[in-house]
Amino acid sequence: MNRLNKNGNMKKFAFVLMIMVWPFLLTAQEKKAINNKLKSVTVYEQKFEKGDAGKVLVESVTKYDQAGNIIEEIEYKQAKVDKHFLYKYDAANNKIQETELDPAGKKIKVSEYRYANNLKTEKTVYDGNGQVLSKKTYKYETY
Repeated sequence: MNRLNKNGNMKKFAFVLMIMVWPFLLTAQEKKAINNKLKSVTVYEQKFEKGDAGKVLVESVTKYDQAGNIIEEIEYKQAKVDKHFLYKYDAANNKIQETELDPAGKKIKVSEYRYANNLKTEKTVYDGNGQVLSKKTYKYETY
């Protein structure tokens, strides 16, 4: 009886462990596949202060393309735009451009990425006027 109980507990433990670990085993591509039907997510926040029901404010908006890539992120503070980013991707779903906008929608900074064999090889950052601010190159060593 003790052995049966031990085996039953082991099975329960293995099942619980599998349930807890499974989400972490998903690859980035599988996570995109889960989200590929998602067009946007809007997060609302309602604060309850001094017994008041409070206002409902938008905290953030995230938009996706049909491949599940994030194409726009907007974060709000006090019902005003705080951070705003636009993203572009190549045919292999590599992020090739990230644009940061000010609250009025004017470009602050643009980062462009280049890839070889799906590995990032270069990142160039420009100011809002198109002047280069920085450039990084990535070198990979393999076995």
